[in-house]
Amino acid sequence: MAGIVPRAHSPGTDVFATPHGFFVVRSDLGCFLQAPECHSPEAVEIRGLHPACQGGEHYVGDAAGSSVCILRGDAFHRTTDLGAAPSPDALPLHPTCRGGDHYASWGGRFSVIFLARGVVLSVADLSTGAGAKEMLLEPASCHGLYYYARDATHLAFLGVDEQRGLYSQVFSSSGHQEVFPVHADVASFLPGGLSLVHRGTFGAWECIKLIQNETDGPLPGSHEITRKVGRVEKKLANWTFSRAGSPAPADLSVALLQAQFSLPPAYGGLGLRTEQEEWEAVAEEGEELRIILQPRQKLYWWQYHLGLGNQPVLFCRCLKVTRSPASPDNLPLPWSDAGDAGV
Repeated sequence: MAGIVPRAHSPGTDVFATPHGFFVVRSDLGCFLQAPECHSPEAVEIRGLHPACQGGEHYVGDAAGSSVCILRGDAFHRTTDLGAAPSPDALPLHPTCRGGDHYASWGGRFSVIFLARGVVLSVADLSTGAGAKEMLLEPASCHGLYYYARDATHLAFLGVDEQRGLYSQVFSSSGHQEVFPVHADVASFLPGGLSLVHRGTFGAWECIKLIQNETDGPLPGSHEITRKVGRVEKKLANWTFSRAGSPAPADLSVALLQAQFSLPPAYGGLGLRTEQEEWEAVAEEGEELRIILQPRQKLYWWQYHLGLGNQPVLFCRCLKVTRSPASPDNLPLPWSDAGDAGV
């Protein structure tokens, strides 16, 4: 089963919750998702991420208020709206609070999660480290992909497995635990989520034309090759784009598909770059060829396409010709950096 890309391997991506809902930040796409709950199918909205809010290493929402801290290096900025510029004044991150794998804010305190040590450091202030306390993280809670504060009394993490798919597991120091399935409209926005929701990606050659000479002599002739080129319009999720600054739905679909195809197979991708392909709405193109076929010769024309689940979503421009019914054994697209690195 392909998984979701963890925060550590997806710079600028994070999740958090505030009284205004559950948020997923995608700096690479320049936008963020807001939903009432991660398991809610209602009012899932996409909003534009202000350029000054992009590129954060961690996004920490206050489970009891509206403040969001954007951590970069050894400092952080505060904002109450990711669609607007944050405070220009950076606050220093106290040395004891640096290097955390995940951050959260709940109950008027901040939690810094160190997975290798299996501990949660709780502080009253990220800039001073005041009131520092440590608590052990249960071994079963050390394998989350993203951590956040669900409310003022509970931490939570996102995980994925064969049985439950993508889920949110809520836990507290008292031992209370609950598990909620993450709704498909939320999961689709996370890196790797499209493959998880639509059950995989694929790339395949398709024979679109066979030309043959069944005579014993050379056969000249003209042949029309017709192919589809471009993106098949496909609704990826039930999102709304109601606020100013939101990306255009078609632009977001293209960006999400390009990102998904670029991921390695471990996260449901193909490790291929597709930015150079034609991403406008699919259209048919025709081309006339003049060919002299040799006696008993067959020529097969192949086109490469990419898809989600079992449905093609992108028809590539490249055509290949073979003399046998076996499809070409090479790929017409370059490897992505993520595919090369196996991230």
